[in-house]
Amino acid sequence: MAAKFILFFLIIFLSIAINMPDSMITRLGFDANYLFAALAAVAITGLIVHRRILLVVLVILSTIGANLPVGVADRLGLDRDMLLATLIALVVIPYVAGKVEMK
Repeated sequence: MAAKFILFFLIIFLSIAINMPDSMITRLGFDANYLFAALAAVAITGLIVHRRILLVVLVILSTIGANLPVGVADRLGLDRDMLLATLIALVVIPYVAGKVEMK
């Protein structure tokens, strides 16, 4: 119970901190990139606790990324082919793992 509260608190705190103006983030002694990385790490950790939700979120994000227009994907620095390969892996690997475990 305490771990869920701490995880929830960290996500809320980091979300608020990231949305502050850059000058205020700098005044507090943080780097916005580190805050983004910390928020991503905490969010992914929370999703790993509930693996089914993580799989759904990853499939949704990979689908959106794989279907981005070429110009938008290039501006974001994303490779659409890699996102499509990730999407296929996210769908195929759990299926294969389930078949292997059954034997």
